Amino acid sequence: MEDSTDWWDHRPVFSTTDKTSRITGLAPGERPGRVTARLLVTAVLCFLGWGAVSLLGTSWLCGGTSAPADTCAVDVPGNLPTGWFIAAAVVVGYLVLHVTVDQTEQARQQLGQRRAAGLFRAAPVLAGMSVGAGLSVVTAVAPDPSEMFRRTVHGLIGTEAIAISAVVAVVTGLWFVTVAVRLPSALLHARQRQVTIERLRRDGRRYAGTVKLGRIVLWLGNNPELEVTIAYDSPAGSHEVRARMRTSPDRVPADGSRVVVFDDLRGVVHVELDPEAEPAFEPEARYAPSE
Repeated sequence: MEDSTDWWDHRPVFSTTDKTSRITGLAPGERPGRVTARLLVTAVLCFLGWGAVSLLGTSWLCGGTSAPADTCAVDVPGNLPTGWFIAAAVVVGYLVLHVTVDQTEQARQQLGQRRAAGLFRAAPVLAGMSVGAGLSVVTAVAPDPSEMFRRTVHGLIGTEAIAISAVVAVVTGLWFVTVAVRLPSALLHARQRQVTIERLRRDGRRYAGTVKLGRIVLWLGNNPELEVTIAYDSPAGSHEVRARMRTSPDRVPADGSRVVVFDDLRGVVHVELDPEAEPAFEPEARYAPSE
């Protein structure tokens, strides 16, 4: 694990400033991450993939209603065997999900923060779905916009797919806007936190401390987040710092485990488990979420 570049492999992750998915990690010896060309490429592929899924899905829905064939954005053959369609849908869905999961993992490892990674993943997914559904709507109403709009508003038979596509386009579009507004600050926050961790490891004063476990605040997935107290001594005296600790049920350090505290003497500290102390961990069942 010592050679891993994935910050989560070095859990538990402590933070004296952030909570939940804002807690940021940086693997020992690693430089702060950034949005790389590979991340941007996977984001584009994610956008195209979910755009295609949305477009084909709404067009298939259109073909399944009594709407005229020329109101579909993509001509989906009505006599396409159900088995072949399902098989094609499974293959396409698997590829799109694979790209999405890969992008999420890349972003999580690179940015060191689950919130920033989640927003970075959600942006192209929502944008693709909105554009794909919107294209279905535009193509459907193009032959006679006023007439098709009137028929859709009045809920006439044959316009169900147009109405559903419009709702999908609007909802995912508005959702995308909220994500896009929050994304820059999330990326900046993750970057700043990693820069601070690197600076404290390099220039901060290093002190030996211990961790006192507190209550479980919440679970993110199956991983607990605990309130903890970090105690350490410095030339200025004894200190106790309250912090949050994110980890997995199998890597909750035993109460009193040794930690390393990096202090810049200006009130900013970074805490991590002492890798040289061979820490013991609590029984996994004790910190597993109840079913």
